[in-house]
Amino acid sequence: MKPGTLVLVIGPSGAGKDTLIAAARDALAGDARFLFPRRHVTRASDSNEPVEERTREAFARQQAAGGFALSWAAHGQLYGVPRDIEAALAGGKAVVVNVSRSVVAEALVRYPRVVALAVTAPAAILAARLMKRGRESEKEVAARVTRAAPALPSALTVITIENDATVADAARRFIAALHEVAADS
Repeated sequence: MKPGTLVLVIGPSGAGKDTLIAAARDALAGDARFLFPRRHVTRASDSNEPVEERTREAFARQQAAGGFALSWAAHGQLYGVPRDIEAALAGGKAVVVNVSRSVVAEALVRYPRVVALAVTAPAAILAARLMKRGRESEKEVAARVTRAAPALPSALTVITIENDATVADAARRFIAALHEVAADS
């Protein structure tokens, strides 16, 4: 059996990554080819992004025990993708996770099949979405929107999803990309 594909959903804060993942999870709920694991995060879950909440101490214990396939720190929080995705990958599934660009190179080294879905939107849309969340000040939002994204490894296959219109339009493109990835697995 061919190994599955690790689908890394990347993009700037406010691009709508979690919204598109949720739409795909709902649309593909009966399709056994896909797994949408929840990230473990050291902040509270909210309606924008349901996560497995962890205290910093619990996160550190899980990380030390090898409980994460990938983990990183960003914006004052710790994030982890549970190690159990590896069983799904070994079983040929497409595993779809929202990650930081900072772990893309590591994922390429660890897993044989990795594809990125890069979700993007214009700066004004990103800023409006971040302000609506209410997690950050205007100054912090402006810094996020203008921050340059690190370069991606040249070996990475990247499919770009522009999320600048309706959620339904972007979700259709996102789900179509996932079907392409699954067909190649």
